[in-house]
Amino acid sequence: MTAHIRFIPVTQIEDPLTITLGLCGASGSGKTYSALLVARGIAEGMTGRKGAPIGIVDTENRRALHYRDAFPEMVHFDMKAVDDAGEMVGFGPERWIEVIDAAEAAELPVLVIDSFSHAWEGVGGVLDLHAQTLDRLTGGDESKRDRLSQLAWAHVKPRYRRLVDRIVRARTNIVICTRAKPVMQDPRTGRNARKTKTRRADVPWDPAADGDLIFEMTAMMILDPAHPGCPVYQIKCADQFKPLFKADMPLGVEVGRRMAEWAKGQGDAKRHKQMLDEARAAAREGREAFAAWWKSIGTDHRAVARTIIDELREIAEQADAAREDDDDPFGVPKAEAPSLVAEIRGALDSGVSVEAARKHFADKISAADASVRAEADALLSKHAEAAQ
Repeated sequence: MTAHIRFIPVTQIEDPLTITLGLCGASGSGKTYSALLVARGIAEGMTGRKGAPIGIVDTENRRALHYRDAFPEMVHFDMKAVDDAGEMVGFGPERWIEVIDAAEAAELPVLVIDSFSHAWEGVGGVLDLHAQTLDRLTGGDESKRDRLSQLAWAHVKPRYRRLVDRIVRARTNIVICTRAKPVMQDPRTGRNARKTKTRRADVPWDPAADGDLIFEMTAMMILDPAHPGCPVYQIKCADQFKPLFKADMPLGVEVGRRMAEWAKGQGDAKRHKQMLDEARAAAREGREAFAAWWKSIGTDHRAVARTIIDELREIAEQADAAREDDDDPFGVPKAEAPSLVAEIRGALDSGVSVEAARKHFADKISAADASVRAEADALLSKHAEAAQ
């Protein structure tokens, strides 16, 4: 078997990376139109020509055709729960794999799936398959349902994981749209009353999709009907994309074009990542030093740094607090904890695996105080759970 394994120098790898962008939102949030705009930018950026085709898998009763005049380059597939003969075929995992296979065979530079929620909660989707499997295992005995639910998932989840893996391995770029449902709010705190698939208490929307899928995306945004087309909630957004996704700016063709540049090793993504690393380093020197650094940089650099300004302010404030506690010769200053956690979070957001992050930060974590260790472990555990 080892004779077939070949390690390739990265200097010999010229194929562009692929993009999987997730857009989630309730009705009226602008998912379809935003996805088509971004897809146009990806298609043009990848092919270098205007009017490059945009494949679209439409499960929403041909809703994408509402935009055919604006997007004549669309190549449309009406994906229904029944086939041409009227037979029920549903939205099972294997059918979606066939769709991606077909998109690759057609050499489409980008594929929009609207809406992938049917793969999760539609007829023949994962939830439906689980219910059918559970019915078969229990034989109609309701008293067995709770006990056998996990066994039913063990039958269904591997099929879905193969679909997720197929999405990740796709040779075409994919924009996945999913529906979102409002989350009940706690009136006392103004935050979510229960845990959500995004694992964030400040996001009042829960995707109608599997939580695992969210964190497999190159980037994942949740749109809000109050601000159509705007990536209000950035669930997953690495540093190189932060200048692209602005909560108060609707998604457009330029976002897709610049993501394509990143995928081809071009554009400003690498430089933007370096700018943010420099900004964090300046913030670790404290508020006064950070303010001086801010005055010394140009407007372009400021615009990039402003995308993480809240994080930078926190790092600077924590650095100052650490210096105030510096008269204690024992242990690590308290302020080192949040900056350490911020470093870990930044590494994970940039794509570093949980295992690699644990090894890299092991010494710092062990040297920190108990509260810091607990916070760092909680962050790593959360990402490990999301990756399962």
